[in-house]
Amino acid sequence: METTFLLVGGDRRQFWLSRLLVFRGRVFTLGVPGLEDSLPDRPADLLILPTPCMNEAGLLRGPGKGLAPEALEGFYDSGTRIYGGALPENIRQRLPGCGLVTELLSDPAVAAANGRLTAEAAAALTEERLERSLYGMNCLVLGYGRVGKPMAAVLDGLHARVTVTARRPGVRAEAAQLGYEVRDFSDPPAPFEAVFNTVPTQALSRQALDALGPDCLWVELASAPGGLPAGYRPAFDVLPANSLPGRRLPRSAAAVLLEGIKAREGIA
Repeated sequence: METTFLLVGGDRRQFWLSRLLVFRGRVFTLGVPGLEDSLPDRPADLLILPTPCMNEAGLLRGPGKGLAPEALEGFYDSGTRIYGGALPENIRQRLPGCGLVTELLSDPAVAAANGRLTAEAAAALTEERLERSLYGMNCLVLGYGRVGKPMAAVLDGLHARVTVTARRPGVRAEAAQLGYEVRDFSDPPAPFEAVFNTVPTQALSRQALDALGPDCLWVELASAPGGLPAGYRPAFDVLPANSLPGRRLPRSAAAVLLEGIKAREGIA
């Protein structure tokens, strides 16, 4: 029997993912941007939820205020495989009787590819905001992990001057071997024209933040609450840059999700 896919809500990633899946089975959609709703007459084999899955109201990200999980009743059962990104821990309670649940963003290959897309999009977004090239710009990357590593590499490829900040000496040594300047988070601040934060908590002291000055652009790549303290009013400009793969490169981001699904489903 032909595989049935039901894609729910989300952003343009879901639109492009539907296009990629159409050659692999029957594709149905509910609340996907740019597509009319089409629902299966039986539980879907694969139920693909948004990435990230839920909004602040606890609803599936979708049109308007979002979609209640109850809207999916009848379209899944114990044999349905559930896929999505940033799935809540209680997703099984929200979808009672569902089958296997897979958190796509925990897949190392998906996470690495999303990191590369995030870095590429962040560089382009920064140049748009500043209306200048990153060439020769003095840039600081806070954190050197899944997003920080490709961010530093993209900046270096654009011939920016890259400084990497990391807590662990071994991580700083790794960055130094690639030719980056390295700092500990407690090092005295220095003037930077752009700071790319990948740390989801405050890593710099208020003194260090104040020292960045009004000519700096803070690019916030981390998930909430981000690297700035609550209530802090910086002198510098702040560029919110969360969920960039879906916002800026949805077609490529959809291909990344597809690879994660294919690896688990054994489909071509």
